[in-house]
Amino acid sequence: MHNKSYHHGNLREELIIEATRVLCDHDIDSITLRKLGKSLGVSKAAPYRHFVNKAALLAAVAAEGFRKMKDSFEETSGGDNPQIALSVIMERYISFATGNPKLYRLMFSRKLFNSPVSEELLEAATGAYSGIKEILSGMNSSEETAVSVNTAWALVHGISLLINDNLLTVDNQGNTAHALSVDGESPTDLQISDQITSAIDVFIKGFSS
Repeated sequence: MHNKSYHHGNLREELIIEATRVLCDHDIDSITLRKLGKSLGVSKAAPYRHFVNKAALLAAVAAEGFRKMKDSFEETSGGDNPQIALSVIMERYISFATGNPKLYRLMFSRKLFNSPVSEELLEAATGAYSGIKEILSGMNSSEETAVSVNTAWALVHGISLLINDNLLTVDNQGNTAHALSVDGESPTDLQISDQITSAIDVFIKGFSS
């Protein structure tokens, strides 16, 4: 535990970091402003100077999640080939979502929309999709871009949730399917990776045709 006399140069940032740690190590119900303040060695009132309630804190945690997701896209390289660049971004999206399952679930939780969505969260979420949108904008007409972005997101979001919820299985022929439709074995990491690559390839080929 931190010493009570510890001075936080940026308590808001420390609260977000600590809340993210608690979320990933435990669950969302384990997060309270009072417990976080105690863990960081500040007064009970100090966290409330930055977040009016838990919902506001969770929105900030989710916003940071979207910024981290965007950062994972930053080094995307495809040269002059937008299809390769799009494929890399989609793969990194799934990698982030499956590598941070509890944070990812919070980022798309209805709890964040029970009150007016914070400007910080809205800006961060919009920014996370800018990479995909920019690539798709250069590949088709502006009228089709919105539909294309939503379709690409639906694909990577769906795959991410299937993996996070352990809902993929492999049948006797080695085909990957929904666990509720096929009584098979859990897929290996390689099989999951192959499934991700195949799904993205099908999307990009269909989109480019």
